[in-house]
Amino acid sequence: MDFFEAQDRARRQTGWLVVLFMLAVMGLILLTNLLVLGVLAYNQTGVPTFSPELLAQQFQWDVFLGVAAVVIALVFLGSAYKTMSLSGGGHKVAEMLGGRALSSDSRDPDERRVLNVVEEIAIAAGMPVPRVYLLEEAGINAFAAGSSPNNAVIGITRGAMETLTRDELQGVIAHEFSHIFNGDMRMNIRLIGVLHGILLLALVGYFLLRSSFFVRASRNRQSGGLVVAIIGLGIGLLVIGYVGHFFGQWIKAMVSRQREYLADASAVQFTRNKQGIAGALKKIGGALHGSLLETPAAPEYSHAYLAQGVKGFMQSLFSTHPPLPDRIRRLDPTWDGEFVVPVKQSTEAEPTPEAAPKPSLDIVGAVVAAGVLSAGKMVDQVGHFDEQQVEAAQAIIAAIPPELREAAAEPFGARAVIYVLLLDPRPRVEREQQRLLEQQADPQVVQVCQALAELRRDLPEAIRLPLIELTLPALEGLSEEQYRRFRAVVQALIAADKRVDLKEWILQRLVIRQLDQHFGLRKPARAIHGKLTQVKAQLQVMLSLAAHTEYPDAQQAEQAFNAGAAEAGMTDLTLLPRDALDLNTLNHALDSLEQLKPLAKPRLLKACAVCILHDGNTTVPAQELLRTLASCLDSPMPILVKSSEF
Repeated sequence: MDFFEAQDRARRQTGWLVVLFMLAVMGLILLTNLLVLGVLAYNQTGVPTFSPELLAQQFQWDVFLGVAAVVIALVFLGSAYKTMSLSGGGHKVAEMLGGRALSSDSRDPDERRVLNVVEEIAIAAGMPVPRVYLLEEAGINAFAAGSSPNNAVIGITRGAMETLTRDELQGVIAHEFSHIFNGDMRMNIRLIGVLHGILLLALVGYFLLRSSFFVRASRNRQSGGLVVAIIGLGIGLLVIGYVGHFFGQWIKAMVSRQREYLADASAVQFTRNKQGIAGALKKIGGALHGSLLETPAAPEYSHAYLAQGVKGFMQSLFSTHPPLPDRIRRLDPTWDGEFVVPVKQSTEAEPTPEAAPKPSLDIVGAVVAAGVLSAGKMVDQVGHFDEQQVEAAQAIIAAIPPELREAAAEPFGARAVIYVLLLDPRPRVEREQQRLLEQQADPQVVQVCQALAELRRDLPEAIRLPLIELTLPALEGLSEEQYRRFRAVVQALIAADKRVDLKEWILQRLVIRQLDQHFGLRKPARAIHGKLTQVKAQLQVMLSLAAHTEYPDAQQAEQAFNAGAAEAGMTDLTLLPRDALDLNTLNHALDSLEQLKPLAKPRLLKACAVCILHDGNTTVPAQELLRTLASCLDSPMPILVKSSEF
């Protein structure tokens, strides 16, 4: 499925979920009012009854509306609270499940293997490297969590980490990346919120039952009828809440099952190895603990795991995943029906950067030759990658100097890597930046900067963007105070020469934007623009930037700009001069473009791609610009490699 269609489908499914939620709330209002009328009738007659005539006598509009208001407030506020508490990023879900963030510089062989697979797939797919969380669980399972590709995390159990081969791990991680690309994570958060809101009625009933015991304990003889009324109301709310929760769980299971087949198929498409994900599923079937999770929070996120994570009443009805044999046979029709008993894998270390295979093809450059890739096919690759891009990612990681690679994996070094990438090649400006570092940066980070500074001079252009992406997990591990200091230093280094070049702007958008969201300093963009005509001025800014980035010649830049504008269906746009593209103009333009709805995003990306590819070639800076724009639109664009398929 097309990435943008999948994202739009996920957005529309959220709309249907809201409709179902509203219907469920209406049902809860009617049932709760019926219960309240029954309690009022009991207080009048002293006899429990639900006689229609007697209930009709008790009916009052002000009571009905008051009950409706209380139910709506409870359910909606409960749902909103739960959704908001989990929407700040996937790390909140992972921590709720008891996950521990793996350090990017871990030397544990098993942890290093998982981290390497995640890094390779993320760079191949063109998205920020997500943090990896380990659940100390014997079952074989995994999950992806977050509200967008830019704040996603990957979770994996110790059972999966220790018993799956590298190919099987790659299949599992690719399966979870498919959930990220298909917009499933946002739906998962919505489902948790809806069910929590409905369950609040049952919790109110529980507290009413608790309160009835306190009333009885007061030994007030006048309170006998009140106690019975409270007990009846409490039991009724418990029943209503759990009935609503029952149907909510059924809806959750129905929504989840089909998406697992799609994610399995996508994992095969991404890795070109059906035995990877199929082998993992076979081991789940043969494992003593299967895919079960022991954490008490497991049922809340049950619909988002690689495989069924919980057992429960009426499992066939509430199962959030298709049966393992069905999933395996879709992947491997020749399967003999025998599961595989997993054993602990060898703990041989992953290749070090020095020992890793060096690129044998022109992959590190990743420059698309003339006529190899069209603008349309570039955009079609968004949300998709294959084994060729994974190999390219492995080659790029191998080409990064070991000192930079190791530094990017821990918080002090990651800050130093970003600072070093911002150092200006002009001696006068670099001296000013070094002075700023000594004044404002952490002294230990400054020492690391001095050790890494020379490495930047021979760093291939195509490695800059992946290196930036590799620093993000470590930077997300900073404290809020450390991040604010880091952010201030980055802004000071960019402003040192009183102008902002493309490389600085790209780094600022990728790093500061994502970390601002992670630390709660910036809210995720809301999709409010359905057409490019609503962001016409901002499109003009971005096309102008693309044209000037790729074409130093003014006439060529104008021709390329006009081609991009025509692709967007806006021939009345005018190329802006270079000096009009300052930091504020670029940031305000991209802030608005980030608010495009999913189906409007490919038109924007294709218009920029047409502009960049106007002469049939493209440079690394232009590719970085396009991939940065795609990343900011939550539309990960994979590494551009030469392929015989195009």
